[in-house]
Amino acid sequence: MERRKRFKRFQKIINTLVRHGFGQIIHDFRIEEFFEHIRLAPRREKKGAEELSKPVRLRMVLEELGPTFIKFGQLLSTRADVLPPAYVKELRRLQDQVPPFSFAEAKKTIKNELHYDPEFLFESITETPMAAASIGQVHEALLTEGEKVVVKVQRPGIRKTIEQDVAILEEIASIVDRYTTIGKMYRFKDIVEEFKLIIFQELNFHHEGRNAERLQKSLADEDYVYIPAVYWSYTTQKVLTLEHVDGITLNEPEKLREKGHSTRELVEKLTRAYLKQIFVSGFFHGDPHPGNIGVTDDGTLYLLDFGIAGSINEDQRSSFNRLVLGFFSRDIEQVLHAIMKLGVITEDTDERHLRWDLERLQEKYFEIPLKDVNFGHALHELIEISFKQKVILPPEFTLLAKTFLTLEGLISELEPDFSIAELLEPLKKDLLRSEISVKKISSQLTRNVSRYARLLEIFPDRMVSFLEKSADGKLKFRVEVSELNHVLHRLNNMVNRISFSIVLASLIVGLCLILQFVEAPLFIRFPIAEIGFIIAAMMGFWWLWAILRSGRL
Repeated sequence: MERRKRFKRFQKIINTLVRHGFGQIIHDFRIEEFFEHIRLAPRREKKGAEELSKPVRLRMVLEELGPTFIKFGQLLSTRADVLPPAYVKELRRLQDQVPPFSFAEAKKTIKNELHYDPEFLFESITETPMAAASIGQVHEALLTEGEKVVVKVQRPGIRKTIEQDVAILEEIASIVDRYTTIGKMYRFKDIVEEFKLIIFQELNFHHEGRNAERLQKSLADEDYVYIPAVYWSYTTQKVLTLEHVDGITLNEPEKLREKGHSTRELVEKLTRAYLKQIFVSGFFHGDPHPGNIGVTDDGTLYLLDFGIAGSINEDQRSSFNRLVLGFFSRDIEQVLHAIMKLGVITEDTDERHLRWDLERLQEKYFEIPLKDVNFGHALHELIEISFKQKVILPPEFTLLAKTFLTLEGLISELEPDFSIAELLEPLKKDLLRSEISVKKISSQLTRNVSRYARLLEIFPDRMVSFLEKSADGKLKFRVEVSELNHVLHRLNNMVNRISFSIVLASLIVGLCLILQFVEAPLFIRFPIAEIGFIIAAMMGFWWLWAILRSGRL
């Protein structure tokens, strides 16, 4: 049953692609060859599909396929290293908005998770949700102690749907990576694995609660931003209960102005809060769209929805700090060093070309006033350059770039003349101070001393072992020749084909001799030689067809 459901879902995905004008992809990725048992709809494109651009049609496909694919598209919108800019821009428009499920289903989930009826747990709970998304929906409630809370309830059956869709995405990614040039270049299976980790973390509301508490601790010293408290007694993997905060979200700018809030002050506070998260604590809220940020009557900002959060370790944060310092001071050596330390250098990386591309990027921003610098776009351009030069950056960096882009988009709507770069400029001194602080230097020295101590500890034993093996003639060296496996595979194929040809030719010659010289009554009654000859001929034609089809005749 599960297999049948997966096939039906796969068929729907393929047919949706065809209807939106992506039928050629099915052929290019050879999906029909591997899933011949799936009946595809006739290749009729949706009316008007040809009038829309490919990025728009791709967004429509993902929206039609539902929650898993919407969230996968949102992840792809952070991968400027994989998709062209037009696709990245369009996929950022994907909205995670779906109709709410019934209150009866919400009550059932709450009872199953918290072991009591909602009427017993809460003084009151609203039947109509405040908001609904693909993973869950949020209801206002009042605890028996009189505290106002919001209760996030997971959508029934969503885990099974996501598991099924992720399994299909893994199959598609595996085919694309194995049989297409674009797959070998971009490694779609790794992207799906990254998505799988993110989506299953979002399905665990314990994880979201921990994210909220971690942000609460990192921003505890900032009185201009507030993180709601988590009620752990009312929280499970499928139910999350948070403190209710009265205020207006930033997607209602008219109400903000009616209340007398200064949008300039709000965006400055918001920018400071995110710079603190990224450059100081190394843990940041990864989804700063207007509906997830609000402001109370006294002007305090508050954050909502902690399902997506980014974490960068101390070494990554140090490299990122140096990258920013080098970018603003136009120190190309520092930027180059930071990128190479932040990412993984492959054997195909051309350091000279990487330097040239970075110099061109800096030239682009050299004459631009600081207030006009779009820092999020600059980070995405850095990602594109790194990918072009085969520098593999960590996923945390792409999420960081996406967070900056989303933040800048929100800020430009509220205060078009404001630039994040304006607040980054005075931050340079703090970044420089943190990089050369006594605490940081001593920490690095301690870490390096411990590494060298470990090296000195194991060196004598390793050296003795090396000398003993050398003396006994047991020392072995392993040499790997690039592409050797591929050459051996080709050679093996050639030998097999020659062997097949010899056997086939011998069979045909033998059968011809039988026909000419043997006159046994058994062969007269049963035409074994003729049948064998026909079979040999069929095998010969099949072999010739296989070679022609492979294009290696």
